[in-house]
Amino acid sequence: MGGHRQGVEVRPNSIRIHFTWEGKARKETLRNQGGAAMAPTPANIRYAERLAAEIREKIRLGTFAFVEYFSATDASGSGLTFGGQLDTWLAAQRIEDSTRAGYSSAIRFWKAAAVEGVPLGERPIRTLKRSDLLLALATRPGLSGKTVNNYVSVAREALELAVADKVLQDNPASGIPRAQHQKDPPDPFSRDEAERIIAHHHAASPAQVANLVEFWFWTGLRTSEIAGLRWPNVDLSSGSMVVSEALVRGAAKGTTKTNVARTVLLNSRAAAALARQKAHTFLAGGHVFLDPRYGTPWTEERAFRRSFWEPGLKRLEIRYRRPYNMRHSYATQMLMAGMNPAFCARQLGHSVEVFLSTYARWIDGERNDAEMARIEAAISPELPRKTAS
Repeated sequence: MGGHRQGVEVRPNSIRIHFTWEGKARKETLRNQGGAAMAPTPANIRYAERLAAEIREKIRLGTFAFVEYFSATDASGSGLTFGGQLDTWLAAQRIEDSTRAGYSSAIRFWKAAAVEGVPLGERPIRTLKRSDLLLALATRPGLSGKTVNNYVSVAREALELAVADKVLQDNPASGIPRAQHQKDPPDPFSRDEAERIIAHHHAASPAQVANLVEFWFWTGLRTSEIAGLRWPNVDLSSGSMVVSEALVRGAAKGTTKTNVARTVLLNSRAAAALARQKAHTFLAGGHVFLDPRYGTPWTEERAFRRSFWEPGLKRLEIRYRRPYNMRHSYATQMLMAGMNPAFCARQLGHSVEVFLSTYARWIDGERNDAEMARIEAAISPELPRKTAS
């Protein structure tokens, strides 16, 4: 038994398909699902002839995906798995370190998630199905909707790159519905809570920590902006500072979260905190706030939170909220003081739309009674009514 017909080579114990792809002649052995060479039976030979014709037509149309047909090898002759594709996609991204860390977390999930006893990271990409991705997610019912959407987004984009490279014809992650999730509403500290927290740190913490806490409460900067703030961007004489840098996971980032520098005006409480802090870090000309224990920038929130923030709230018996909620506290304090929402948004580095949607409760809540009083005054039967002359 042997010979060639219609692009099919029948060998004593196997069948090979011949075709030309990307200018190179290829000979690929057909294999069954177990990976063994397909026996040259009459039925298998007929199947091979149909398959060869299908491959030639797809090559002609430009839709041929090598790994869709030959799972054991990719076009270069090495194994291509879902895990390998995820790594390739990540390596091709031009992103910030913090974003890369988030993507890496999603990739670790997909690689480790086992379906039918096999980690998805080891699965040949051609065999991956949408149901595999859904089953993997089902093994972690405790994942938040936001996390699920982030994980699916990474898988979708990595597989879309495989489609673009003509490794796959279809993206098995497309069409996976977004998980429902509700963004937690702001949970600010009250003015009384804020003052108690500030007073506690002035009494019990190093001076630099106390300055940091008071400054944070009265500027509402993002965590990364607090860590990245440098003295050259502070002008105490004019009572302002330029927020243009951030420090994320210890890596300096030349822009803010929104990639827009902004000028923040300093109120008297924030300016006073900076004036006190000047004695500690100004001469070095670098970061405004340093961890007083080591003389280094605050590279992550966790160090501040565990050493100073959490113990302080516990001692004061104040319900725990993240340090980031100091930002929410300043936003709501501005609104309750009757300040213009557009001005507040600019100070915090929000768009007006995002600011209004985030803090609508505080914008509306303070004015509802006054607005209802107006209509009550108009309809009250005790008020004299103007009669027609």
